[in-house]
Amino acid sequence: MGYPPQYGQPSRGETGRGLVVMVVMAVGLAIGTVITVFMVFNPPSSPPSTSSTPGGEHSETSVRQAVQPALDAYSSGSYGDFWDLWTTEAQGLIAREEYVRLFEICPPILPNSPLTIAGVTITGDNARVEATRLDDATDFDFAFESGTWRYEPSAEERLTYQAPVDRIAEQRRAMGFCGAVTPTPGAPTPTGPANPIDPTVPGNPTVPSSPADPSVPGVPTVPTNPADPSVPGAPTAPANPGDPLVPTVPTNPTTQPPGFLE
Repeated sequence: MGYPPQYGQPSRGETGRGLVVMVVMAVGLAIGTVITVFMVFNPPSSPPSTSSTPGGEHSETSVRQAVQPALDAYSSGSYGDFWDLWTTEAQGLIAREEYVRLFEICPPILPNSPLTIAGVTITGDNARVEATRLDDATDFDFAFESGTWRYEPSAEERLTYQAPVDRIAEQRRAMGFCGAVTPTPGAPTPTGPANPIDPTVPGNPTVPSSPADPSVPGVPTVPTNPADPSVPGAPTAPANPGDPLVPTVPTNPTTQPPGFLE
């Protein structure tokens, strides 16, 4: 036998729990509304981007502005200033003083010839710059380091700098890659005596005033006519009494010797 359902007002405890739930929902809705309004009117700032966008540090304009001073220092002969713009790792390949000395003993063939940037290719933190000088084009590699673009030597250069500077200069000179060396101001210039046969200079042999003077002891008498057969022992002089190592001059001087151009 079942019992009929009970009807009537809920208990006081159930009513209190319902009110609490409604209050919590209302407060949550209010907080959500406030947060939404705040986000709409105050969007979060985006983090700085390092992408290749115009005006950024990785843009072509920024690369050109950073690279041109380095190329100007190199082309003008300020090799120490150019070395200062290398990457930190590259500066360990050769000391600054040795790099400057390399160009002192083996200067470039075309000094003070400016380099002009013809093109820039950017790949992440690396950039390849094509620079022209006269009719020649050269590629320079740069790397983004410490907020700027710095020179990065090629693999061939890195191998070259493993040898001493004097050997590098000797090899370049043998290949004809060195220009004229400018004398160092103030360096002493070797000079010889004003009169190399001056008898007052120690070590210089005394030259007799007349080598054929018979009054000077030890000086052989030279025949007056070396070709005179009447002089005993005097050989007959040849028609061309020249140096035997020099080819004989033709008898007819109007004949042009072979190998000469008019």
